[in-house]
Amino acid sequence: MKQKLALILALLVIIMLAACAKEEGTAAEPTTESNLPTDDIAAETAPEVLEKEDEENDGSGIKLLGLILHDDDSDRVRMTMYGFLHTAENLSAAAKIYRAAPGVETDAALDMAIEDGVDALLFFDPTRSCGSAIERAAQNGIKTVVSYHESDAKGLSANIVADSSEYYDELARGLAERMVERSLKSGKILIYGRSTSESFDAFSASIAASYPQFKVVSFNRTKTDVDAAVSELAQYLLYNRDIKGMYVADSDLASIAIKARSEAQKLFKAQGAPSPTPEPSLMPGQTPEPTPNPGLLTQIMITVFCNGLSDDNYDLFIDNDIYALCIEPYYEAAAEATMTLDRLLRGETVQTVSRVNRPIVYSETADKYKAVFEQMKVLFEVE
Repeated sequence: MKQKLALILALLVIIMLAACAKEEGTAAEPTTESNLPTDDIAAETAPEVLEKEDEENDGSGIKLLGLILHDDDSDRVRMTMYGFLHTAENLSAAAKIYRAAPGVETDAALDMAIEDGVDALLFFDPTRSCGSAIERAAQNGIKTVVSYHESDAKGLSANIVADSSEYYDELARGLAERMVERSLKSGKILIYGRSTSESFDAFSASIAASYPQFKVVSFNRTKTDVDAAVSELAQYLLYNRDIKGMYVADSDLASIAIKARSEAQKLFKAQGAPSPTPEPSLMPGQTPEPTPNPGLLTQIMITVFCNGLSDDNYDLFIDNDIYALCIEPYYEAAAEATMTLDRLLRGETVQTVSRVNRPIVYSETADKYKAVFEQMKVLFEVE
């Protein structure tokens, strides 16, 4: 009898434990994630999320930004495209690039942009050939901005321009101060390039205003062959040894300037001390004035500032062949122009003309500009 009673009690305990386990499982179920498929949840909540996003964007939704330019496979174009794409991404805006040669192809690119429903367009127009396209874009209700170069196109919403006036003042000051640090009380600053008139005029005005003890001269490259170009500049430097500073106006001529300086130094050591006034037959049309301070003629030592960032120029800069790099802010101008397009689409007031600084890069700031340059190369698979 006692065994039967124990068996019955054991069975009751098992039944009670099973019932408790079932109740615990039922109570725990609501605390778990819903058993509905994830897609069903998204389908239910998406309209509310989209409605909230539309409210935050004033009902405008995602905007499409476009960039029209002539892709000549240059760093300036790639930096412009990178500034546009990177900034559009940060703004959570859709972006599309329309590559077109100036003229008829620009109009065709605009037709494509209109067909795509582009809300705002950025133009990179160094030749000022996009005026009719800009005007037609405005007539179609598209906000338009031109980056980097000045534009007077009709219908233009805003113009983001690289500042040249302050740039040349800062550039002249940087070179002149370096010459002062070298204890030079006189001497010349050479502007070298294919066409130096613009740089020469601006540079001369800045130097005359603040550093009248120095004189600005210019020398235009005339030889197409690289070796010949090096030789002609080397001869000029040899007979103008009072040149103590140089600004290379064209980015791709920096290596020529550095090689010419080195060749002039070798010639000077080999030939002794040639007269500072060469025979006209040696340098037709380039006979320099006599140097008033013979003490400057005892060596060829020239501080070089170069316009433009490239792999070659950066290597020369790291090797101390170039003292400073003068950055052309294509990336910065495109980024500012893209943000301006975004503000225009939001109905905000923007300046008709805005200016971006053209920075002078020394050793302490070079890395950050080189980093952006390297990111551009990765994006466009530039070797």
